[in-house]
Amino acid sequence: MCALPLSKVLPQRKSNSLDAERENFERSQSISISKAINCQESPVKEKHVRSAIIGTFTEKGAGTFWSVVMKLPLQGNPIVCWKFCHVLHKVIREGHHNAILDSQKYQTSIKDLGKLWGLLKDGYGRLIQCYCILLISKLEFHRKNPRFPGNLSVTDEQLDDIGERDVNVFFQLSCEFFDYMDEILALQAAVFGSLDMSRSNSMTNCGQCRLAPLIPCIQDSSQLYDYTVKVLFKLHAALPPDTLIGHRERFLQQFKKLQQFYLSASNLQYFKHLIHVPLLPEKPPNFLIASDLSAHVSPVVILPPHTDTPENETVDMNLIDTTVPKACPSPDVLEGILLKNEHHQRNGASSPDQVSEKDMLIEKLHREIELLKMDIQRIRIEYERKIDDLKRQMVGLEAQIAEQDRIIQQLKDENERLSQSTVSENETQEIVLKLSEAEKKAKSQEEKFLKMKEVYGKLREEHIALIRGKADCDKQNAAFKTSLEAVELEKKSLNQMVNELKSARNTETEKLQKSESYEMQLSTLSQEKENLLKTNLELEETLSAMKSEFSVLEKELSGVTGTIHELDSKLKDAKDQYSLLEEKNRNESNKKNSYLNCVFKEAEHIVQVAVDDFDNPVLSVNNCPPG
Repeated sequence: MCALPLSKVLPQRKSNSLDAERENFERSQSISISKAINCQESPVKEKHVRSAIIGTFTEKGAGTFWSVVMKLPLQGNPIVCWKFCHVLHKVIREGHHNAILDSQKYQTSIKDLGKLWGLLKDGYGRLIQCYCILLISKLEFHRKNPRFPGNLSVTDEQLDDIGERDVNVFFQLSCEFFDYMDEILALQAAVFGSLDMSRSNSMTNCGQCRLAPLIPCIQDSSQLYDYTVKVLFKLHAALPPDTLIGHRERFLQQFKKLQQFYLSASNLQYFKHLIHVPLLPEKPPNFLIASDLSAHVSPVVILPPHTDTPENETVDMNLIDTTVPKACPSPDVLEGILLKNEHHQRNGASSPDQVSEKDMLIEKLHREIELLKMDIQRIRIEYERKIDDLKRQMVGLEAQIAEQDRIIQQLKDENERLSQSTVSENETQEIVLKLSEAEKKAKSQEEKFLKMKEVYGKLREEHIALIRGKADCDKQNAAFKTSLEAVELEKKSLNQMVNELKSARNTETEKLQKSESYEMQLSTLSQEKENLLKTNLELEETLSAMKSEFSVLEKELSGVTGTIHELDSKLKDAKDQYSLLEEKNRNESNKKNSYLNCVFKEAEHIVQVAVDDFDNPVLSVNNCPPG
């Protein structure tokens, strides 16, 4: 048998390795998702959800996630369905942007789940129904506004671009914000309504299972509130107030509910170490006063790094903590690995274990690069938001200072005018007092402005430092990429060597197997020949014995045949005698029957005559004796 060319073998090997990687990825995703979405009434573990989120970045979509969750008993177990809604919310928020598009294909399934569990009025039925409606609203919002990411985090400039700086677009966008917020508030009301707030339900597994999905709801609602306030100020600046009465009333209703929601969540012990819940101001912003926008502070939700409790189980997919990027190997370490691989290559020795180690290292580096990018993006957005808030405060302070300067100038002008005219001394003193008070206020406002300017300068320096840090990270990423390219080239060469060795080994193995198979066939044939000879002798002996038995049986058969003929003749004679006797008996029986019939008829006649005589009175009188 001739060996196949190496060019035909290598692509097949590559496809097989890709299939194996895909199979391992799907298996690890299935394990992680099944652990996250189980039937135990306890909160979803963050590390399993993080594994599912990383899987969406690895796959650049949520196809595997949906193929796994559709096999789970979502329609048979309410806790499994509740946890599915929570994990799906996290995947849409923090996963790859294509996860939203993949999830939009399953809106009908989510809607059917909500209708099904909505029939169950107790327990998780009502909660699942509200959560499914919220998820459908979120997917619809992203379908209508694809420029919003899953976590809804955009800057003011991006918000203006999304609104196209058009009043009509902002008007429609505010209505969509309101609709989205209504579903979040409905879900939190259902969750808190299902708990007994007089007890510490937040520290039980049952209570934590119900409260855990409120964390992404708090994140979404804080950003929706911030964008709603900014958009409503834009609308009030462009439209008459009467046109926006409905918007103001709806915002006021949501403001009160959201304020109570944040207050209730911040008082729960369960949320103390999981999320920093922002608190809304006591009074809602007044959209009729444009300067009130400067007093608006965007609510910031802070999630501290999660620390999962260790368990006696293996961690799938080589999960890494997103908050500790120090585990990333340095370029020196990578260079050492490459030198070691070159040494192995020169010696002509390479094992599949080394190749799998490199695959794992490459995957780990890819994941860590993605996580570093996500962390940098998150930090940049947070600092841009803080800087925007400080800028607005500075604009407000500058406006106040300008107002104070204007008042001081008016007072100075009035003072000059009064000094030139003849006025009383008391009026002059009052004006001087007012002027001094105004100067004091101006000084205090100027001091506040200088303090804010210092804070802004510090934040600006921190922002510049972060930008420099980002540049360093970009350099590290570039170094990592070059190292990765070198590792991938090394991996390809090693794979090629391994494939060549495997093909040579397979050829030799096939030859050896063929020779061994020929020897085994020869020994088998000789053994079969001996067995056939033995069987032939046994058959000949059996044939002779059967022939002798056949002759004996043939003689016995002839004797039995004669006996049968004799018995047949006797049987025939007996049948003839039996037929004669039967005929004779039949004749005698007929004669007896005819005789008896005649006797019966005669007797009947005699009886009839006697009866007639008895009934005749003439005969009866003649027969009576004389008296």
